[in-house]
Amino acid sequence: MLTPKSLASGYINGKSYLRLKMKKRIPTILTLALVLIIFSCEKTYQVDDPYPISSVDFVFLQASNKLYVSVEVAKGYQGGTLDSVMVLWQGIDASNTADTIRLLDDGTSGDMISKDEIYSRKIDNTSSVLKNVIPASAKDSVFLSIMGIYSGKKLSESSTFLLGNIRPKLGSVFVPDTVTRPTANPDPNITNTVKFSVTAVVSDPNGLYDIKRVLFRSYHVGLDSMMHGGNPILLYDDGAGAEGSGDLQKGDGTFTRTISMTENATTGTYHWTFEAQDLSNAYSDTVKKVLVVQ
Repeated sequence: MLTPKSLASGYINGKSYLRLKMKKRIPTILTLALVLIIFSCEKTYQVDDPYPISSVDFVFLQASNKLYVSVEVAKGYQGGTLDSVMVLWQGIDASNTADTIRLLDDGTSGDMISKDEIYSRKIDNTSSVLKNVIPASAKDSVFLSIMGIYSGKKLSESSTFLLGNIRPKLGSVFVPDTVTRPTANPDPNITNTVKFSVTAVVSDPNGLYDIKRVLFRSYHVGLDSMMHGGNPILLYDDGAGAEGSGDLQKGDGTFTRTISMTENATTGTYHWTFEAQDLSNAYSDTVKKVLVVQ
């Protein structure tokens, strides 16, 4: 029982009043101490800006012999404002001194959409524009870096791309300018013929084994008609000789076809269009030759 006397003596029911009071306060003290410990262990972390250069892309546009480079670049980084974006182009050798070309975000020169933070450009793969031109024989990797300049501070991102399949290339193509068809044989059972060869020199950076076929199609100008039903006429690099395709040496990249023209051949002007196709079904540029049959 709590009485003035017990309070004065410091005892309640034989127990120390001070001890009881301290026991009641201990949980509160422990809770406060735990909160202080937790808050003292917390650290303030600064969230860094994500690296501003991303999504670098490269395509070799073989048909037009152009390079296409694009990259996504943020407008600001760590308080700096983007001044410009460059591609440092090293071509097929990472040790080359780079060509430095500005990328654009204004919807011109190959850039698709203005002010979308994607900087891009189509670049002519010619020696008048680049020191590091991709040669026709290239087949492996190309090297480039993207440089973003933020308030004078330079940031860069290096990338390597595989060229992948490279289209075959037609070199020299030989077709005679004029062929005179043979005169008619007086024997109706015999048809006179005249033979001549056409050749096409073909190369492929992926190797001659990658050549699927070399062909031409024949178009008669006067008749405004494709000959042979528009079907391709094949050339060969098989070394079969005069008794076969007419090709003299197998695997040298010179594809040949011996053409037999009969006395019944249609005279006039022909356009023969040559092309090569590789195993990836990519075609070379076409080469047109004019043949006059008289």
